[in-house]
Amino acid sequence: MAGHIRAKGKCPVCGKPFIEIQKLGFICLEHQTVPKRLYIDLPWHGQRIRVFSDKSGQVLDSYDGADKLSDRIGEELENHAFDPSHYVTAEASKFWSKNLLQRFLEDKSKVVAPSYRSHYKRIVTIAQDFFKTQDVREIRKLDVINFADYCRESFTWKEKSVKNAVDVLKTFMNWLREDLEVITTVPPFPAIETEEAPVKWIHSKDQAKLFNTVRDEDKPIVGFLMLHGCRPGEARALKCRDVDLENESMTINATFSAEVYREKRKGKKSRAVTIPIHPEMLDYFSARIKSSLPEAFVFANPRTGRAYTESSLRRLWQHVRTVLKLKKDLRLYDASRHSYASNLVNSGVSLFKVSKLLGHTSMKTTEKYAHADLEHLRVEIDKVSLKEGPTVTRLSPREKGTDEKL
Repeated sequence: MAGHIRAKGKCPVCGKPFIEIQKLGFICLEHQTVPKRLYIDLPWHGQRIRVFSDKSGQVLDSYDGADKLSDRIGEELENHAFDPSHYVTAEASKFWSKNLLQRFLEDKSKVVAPSYRSHYKRIVTIAQDFFKTQDVREIRKLDVINFADYCRESFTWKEKSVKNAVDVLKTFMNWLREDLEVITTVPPFPAIETEEAPVKWIHSKDQAKLFNTVRDEDKPIVGFLMLHGCRPGEARALKCRDVDLENESMTINATFSAEVYREKRKGKKSRAVTIPIHPEMLDYFSARIKSSLPEAFVFANPRTGRAYTESSLRRLWQHVRTVLKLKKDLRLYDASRHSYASNLVNSGVSLFKVSKLLGHTSMKTTEKYAHADLEHLRVEIDKVSLKEGPTVTRLSPREKGTDEKL
């Protein structure tokens, strides 16, 4: 046993100190009352330390619990592993996971994209509920694995969502090491395998059908998305000052995150990207730029005169889906950015060039569009044949179904 177990407070009836009965506990014999709190009085390096709770913050409310903790501290002292900050409540609380996660959330909320803040907050809150008062210095790989399992069992998430939660936890641990210097090493994190969701896209001919269903006043922004592959937030944030009519190009250097304008593209390492203006959009750009101030948005919602909002684009796309009776899982993003990239690849444009047009910082991101090259490869292999006579060109599945309804 390390130190001495003592009772906190006195008998609430007579005000006299409790009497200790060895191995049994403290009691006021006259009134049969017992203390509600205990503590370990421990001499350490010339100091007097009072330990009122264990490492998890659980108060010592039983003699048996205090006795076991005293033995544990004795082992740590013998192994030179005792650290009073793990036990003294005022000090230990500084290292509680729930407290530091809250501080982490407040810090990251300043830099996390507005559209992602609620999601980020939810994950941090879940982590707080799981780790509670666990000392961050004692989080190990097994704790991370248990956290991932907790997310799976409690929320029936798909593996991608579980991976996102574990990634946020890893960011938290790196923040503890690099920003606060609370820990010196980050525990190994388990690899969570996730299946890449198949890219939904439509052929350029089908894009034209969709485009013709869009209301005339909304066709400029939808046409822009389909012909340039920009993200909807980037299209909404494009300003007249970003357009260079002389060189028929524009610079994508901002985005809307939810309804917040940010002078930075989506992505931690993303940079401004300059791309050419599609010939079919030149007339619109020319008229808009020449009649507007530099700070005006290129695409103004005709109903409000202001930039399009997320909800206005959703309503716009819902109108198209309703008219054509499209599946609900086909998003505007799929019919524009994904389709733009897929159709370019299917037309023989290299992934490198597609990457430049999309503004990707890594070719790995662009590789998900390699699937579109399958149709192009089908045509190529038809050039090889074991039959005599002229080679018959086979129609691809896509070409066979061009007359079918979307």
